[in-house]
Order: sequence, then C-alpha cells, then structure tokens
Amino acid sequence: MTHLRSLFLFVCLLSLGTTTLAAKELPVEIFFKNYEFTRVTLSPDGKYLAAIAPYKGSRNLVVIDRATHKSRPVTSLTKHDVSSYLWASNDRLIFSVEADGNESNALYAVNADGTHPKQLTQSSRGVQLIPRYTRVIDRLREDDRHVLVLSNKRRLLAPDIYKMNIYTGRKQRLTTNPGDITTWVLDWNHQPRAAVREKVDRKHEQVTTEILYRDHKGAPWQVVASYQLGEEGVQPLGFTPDNRRLWLFSAQGRDKMALYQWDPATRQRKLVYGRNDVDLAGGAFSPKDHRLLAVSYDTDKPQVHYLDPKFDRLQKALDKALPDRLNRIISLTDDEKAAIVIATSDRTPGTWYLFELAPRPKLTYLAQVEERIDPKAMVAMEPVSFKARDGLELHGYLTRPRNASGPLPLIIHPHGGPYGIRDSWGWNPEVQFLANRGYAVLQVNYRGSGGYGHKFEVNAWKQWGLKMQDDLNDALRWAVDQGIADPKRVCIYGASYGGYATMAGLTRDPDLYRCGINYVGVVDLFMLEKWDTRWDKTGALTAWFHHAVGDPDDPADRARMKATSPIYHLDRLDDPLFVIHGRRDPRVEIKQAENLIDKLDALGKPYVKLIKKKEGHGFRREENRLELYRMMDAFLKKHL
Repeated sequence: MTHLRSLFLFVCLLSLGTTTLAAKELPVEIFFKNYEFTRVTLSPDGKYLAAIAPYKGSRNLVVIDRATHKSRPVTSLTKHDVSSYLWASNDRLIFSVEADGNESNALYAVNADGTHPKQLTQSSRGVQLIPRYTRVIDRLREDDRHVLVLSNKRRLLAPDIYKMNIYTGRKQRLTTNPGDITTWVLDWNHQPRAAVREKVDRKHEQVTTEILYRDHKGAPWQVVASYQLGEEGVQPLGFTPDNRRLWLFSAQGRDKMALYQWDPATRQRKLVYGRNDVDLAGGAFSPKDHRLLAVSYDTDKPQVHYLDPKFDRLQKALDKALPDRLNRIISLTDDEKAAIVIATSDRTPGTWYLFELAPRPKLTYLAQVEERIDPKAMVAMEPVSFKARDGLELHGYLTRPRNASGPLPLIIHPHGGPYGIRDSWGWNPEVQFLANRGYAVLQVNYRGSGGYGHKFEVNAWKQWGLKMQDDLNDALRWAVDQGIADPKRVCIYGASYGGYATMAGLTRDPDLYRCGINYVGVVDLFMLEKWDTRWDKTGALTAWFHHAVGDPDDPADRARMKATSPIYHLDRLDDPLFVIHGRRDPRVEIKQAENLIDKLDALGKPYVKLIKKKEGHGFRREENRLELYRMMDAFLKKHL
C-alpha cells in the first residue's frame, strides 16, 4: 500500500511543479483546480479502495484492488463530473452525476472492475427549488442486487421507500407515504419504524412536527415528541442495536441539541450526552453491530465525542500519530478491521491514510488530497469572538496574510444559509486565496447561524438586513478597533445569503465598504418568497418562510421586506460591484441577478458581471471556477 500513490498517478492529469510555490503570489490554479483525490472509501469487505479523481478532464471514479495494487478508472465522463458515490455491495458502486447546476442528480452503477455500467435513474429537467430525486438509504448487506431508496417521484415533499435493483434500476414501492411524512428512519431489519410528520394548519400558518415510532411494521404509530414552528426541535437519529430503543437529538428544555435515548417501554427519554455551549450534530454507527460510536459538534474547531471506548482509544492514537490535525474516520469495513482516515487542517485539504485496526493498529499513507498545495505556503485560521452592540457574543474566524502587520485591507465574508449554517475551522480555498493576495478575511457566525442553539437561530428570524447585518458591521468595527483592519480598505463578499448581506451592506451602509462581490445572492425578498413558496404543496415551507423571513400580505412585514431588499435602494450604491450567477440556479433564481443588472444599467451604476449558462447555485465546472477567481483577483486588486 505504500506504493498506492504511484499507482494512482496514471489517472491524474494535473501536474504543477512545486517551484510555483516559491512565488509570493500563487496561481489561481493552485487553489481552484479540481483536487486529485476526493472521497476515498473502502468497499464493505475491504477488498477495494475507491476515489474520485480527475480523468479525461472531468472528475471520475477510480477503483484500486488492495491485493494486486492495480487501479483503474471505472467511469470516463468528459462533460460532467461524478459528484458522489457509495458502495452498493462489495463489488458494485452507485454514483451520482448532476445535470448542469440544477442540483438534480442522475444515478448510475458500475462494477468495481469497470464492467456492467448502467444508468439507474434520470435527473430532472429544468430548474426547480425541490427537484425529483432517488436517494439510497440502506445497502441491504444480505442482498447484493438491491438497495433501499427514497424517491419523491409521486409527491415532491413526501418521499416513498422503494427497493431498487442496482443492475437494472427497476424499483418496487415498499412503503407509501401518506402525504405528511418528511423523513423515514429504518431499524436494522430495514423496516421503517420511526418517522417525522408535519401537520400544517394552513389558516393560521402553523406547523406541528411530530416524531413517530412503532414497535413493528403494521403496528400503530406513537408520538414520541412534538414541537411547533419556532419551538425547540427534536430529530430522530437511529435505533439501538437491538431495535428496541430510539436515539434522538433534542433541544427541548435545554436550548442546545443533546443526545437522548428514548425507551418505548417507559416512554422516557434519557440524556446521554449534551453541551451547554453548542448543539450536537451527526452520529456515526458501526456497520458491524450497529452500535452508536460517536456524535459530533463544533466549537472553535470541529469535535467528536465517542460513546464507544474502543474507538475513543483509536481516535486518541490517531491524534497522537498525526498531531495538530483534524483526524476523521470516514469509511469503515463491515468487520471493523480497516478504515480510511483523512487528516486535515486549516492549511491543507488533507491527507488520506489506510488505518488497519486488526490484528493491531497500523497507519499507512495513501495520498494527498492535492499535492500541489503546500501547507507551508498557507496561513492560519484564527478563532475569534467579540460582543455585538446588544451584548450578544459572536464567534468567527480571522485569517491574515503571511507576515502581516499593521491595519490590513479586510474582506468581510458572510456565509450562506443563513439559518442553520455556520462557518467552521478548517481548509477553505477561498480564504487561503484571498489571504495569499494580501487581504485579511473575517468570517462571522452572525445571529441565525447554526450550531449555537435554538434561541441564537430563531431570534434572528425577520432580521435580514437588520440585526444580522448589524453583526457583520460590529465584526468590522471590532477588527478596526483591534488594529487588524484598515477602515478605508474594506470589501464585503458572500454567496447566497452572503450575497444578500453583500448587497445589504453596500446599500444600507455604503460608507463602510469600498467594494462588494455578490455571488448567487438574493436582492429582492419578495421575489425570493414567490420562488420558494411556488413549490410548496403542503403549506409547511410557506409557513416557515412567513415566520422566518416575512409575509408580503402582512403590512408590517411588507414594509420591512421592502426596506431590507437591496433592489429598492440601489440609488445608494456608490461602491464597485461584481455580480456572479448561474442561469440554472434552483435556489436563487437567475431573475434576481437579471433584475439587479437591469436596474444598475438604468441608474448608470458601474459593475462587473459573470453569468454562466450551465451553472447553478455556485460554479462547479473547473473552467468556470478558474475564470471566476481570476476575475475576482483583478476586481479586488483594482478596488481594494
């Protein structure tokens, strides 16, 4: 396995000499060309390794036989990329391919030796907020010809469960959604025995979410927990190995999501692990015996809490062997004898390792995610915190150029979402690129960001352009007061909601900024409401939008939405603007950018634009991505 790197080389068409890293300003390609090896995993029996790697100008699937060390590309796409994949059996993979930015994936399957390729499902045509999908939810390890999938072919917001043949794509419906189930949870016998149901009161625009449980297929459903829109939530995670109890994440009565075990015999919930500072998030189950191994959470850096003593010891051994990095097990064989580990940090996208757990632990280097990126040429991402003007504590990350001193040109970089999403510590090619160009970058987890509890998120409802924008301005003032930022050289740049925050900053507080970059951003809240609610068949999405963002039929909301929609205040714009959008964007429709550009033209406001026909909510094609960041580089050099 120590020769795995050389065996991979024939599928890599990228080759950048390390001498380029000596340059003070690194080429855009260093940061934004496709990575060499992403998503490395083991087959369930450990016989094969698979990865996504560049081949024939696209991201394709590569498989390596661990016994012979022979590797081969098993797909040969030239116009699209493999976006994700999984092992459907020991010898067959299912992979997804997106159709030109609309976030609808077609599913394909291929054997580990490259034989018997087959398209299983088609992607949706056109652009829609909620595309049709087929998604694998259970591998059926005792059946190497089928998997269980979710599909919303019948009802857009109410998926059914099917059994799908991985060689033909034929599907048999096993569980029919009554129309109000948004999530199914299977037990370890592949039976749907927990679910999430949404009951919508359209008249009062209220949604009650119920967590359901049943003892066996055919048994009556019991309500485990419930909550209304705006209240602390509950999420089912999975079943205990004996299928008798249910793991839950719940924030009820404590604000932060914690791990509970619910017992149907007593109808009691037992707190297993929780924190007072942040929410718990995902969980990892053993493929061997289905015990819950760990749960994750995010403080200044991503963290894992192990419930399993064996894996807690293995994690400590990993961290000792690979210090100063985030070391994560991302793939595990069915017998728990081998795993794939990725070791990352703020300065590198990561290194892949094979971690053999039996008969005794052994760690073997496989490959870099991308060898052209030299960690020594990158800079640190520093966790920071400060108080907002109303006393709320905010957290974020500051990245400064190498050898920086004195007040620096600063880029305020708000994340998208906004609700439930946050910035985290780790590798970020955009941030490293901007720091390499001499800019400090400040990422702020403004109110509404995810992971900081229920109140932190819900108290930001209807605060677009108001307190959420104040948080960004307070971050800027903090950076100036700390001597970090030059107040005369500040730009704001974000995507999606971050693009909205960019436009809100430029039109609400033009004196604070020298320039702005709006990447697939919202400029008109009324247009966003029409786009989001047009796809809503149940009323749940409409109720959420009207609670969290605003209801145009409510006079107070309407006035606030107009006051905080940048499209109505472009006369105040006096800073250079770069507008970026994809014509097939399913989340922020292209009309947002088109209307913005039309009004800028009518007002005689200067701008730079990059609109791509076959891109969606963010540019995925390598050539378009490189063009974007070359234009961004030139824009910032000119104006900042």
